[in-house]
Amino acid sequence: DVKWAREQLGRFLHTPPEDITFLTNVTVAMNYVVNGLRWEPGDEILASDQEYGAIDNMLHHATQRWGATLRRAEIPVPPSCPEDVLRAFEAALTEKTKLVFCSHITSGTGLIAPIRELAELAHRHGAMLAVDGAHAPGQIPLDLPSLGCDFYGGNCHKWLCARKGVGFLRARPEMQERL
Repeated sequence: DVKWAREQLGRFLHTPPEDITFLTNVTVAMNYVVNGLRWEPGDEILASDQEYGAIDNMLHHATQRWGATLRRAEIPVPPSCPEDVLRAFEAALTEKTKLVFCSHITSGTGLIAPIRELAELAHRHGAMLAVDGAHAPGQIPLDLPSLGCDFYGGNCHKWLCARKGVGFLRARPEMQERL
């Protein structure tokens, strides 16, 4: 039953089950976030230059649909330390950045992004943070509230070995009304 499954996933992610909704996959979850927010022409989305192809397509489509601008944080490959990732994002942030977007574990390189620090950076600049956690659940320990991100999407069909088509979106309670 769905209630039981949400409770189990919430326990695993250390988050209240009412802050989780099940969706088909992380791409759908991130679409809910990006296309569920209100955009004004000139607003910016800042994403890393290591995002998954389907996410890049979704971000490009959102810029076309909403008139937002997509900027890229150029992360060195390989970064020498987590601060390299933070510096890349900080260098690309502007006063127009509304949403920072980052994969928790990148698909191409396996980089584990410093999410808690990215959330602090985004919030200091008045931006929200959305995290593509496609590869994180089951790979690394997760305590979603402690990460401080506003939105976190994940897949359960990868490392949690759930059946295909099981993903989730977790939104901080104060962000749920914004979608």
